[in-house]
Amino acid sequence: MATVNPWTRFQKLLPRAGRYTVTIDQVNTDGTSLATRRDGQKVRLKGGLVAAGKKAWVEGEQIIGEAPDLPTATQFV
Repeated sequence: MATVNPWTRFQKLLPRAGRYTVTIDQVNTDGTSLATRRDGQKVRLKGGLVAAGKKAWVEGEQIIGEAPDLPTATQFV
């Protein structure tokens, strides 16, 4: 039976993993890429869709596409 709880139904619409941007450092031949997150952390991701030096959207551990190269700012509250 399907749930009628609106909150549970809403949660099912949301993506399971957060989406963030990285800068691609290297595209490997095994289908992975090495990238740098905004905080400077290096990560290995699945996918080779985006060329080295470009920004990419990441969801979970998967590259899902090229991201625009926009200026960023960090504010501490």
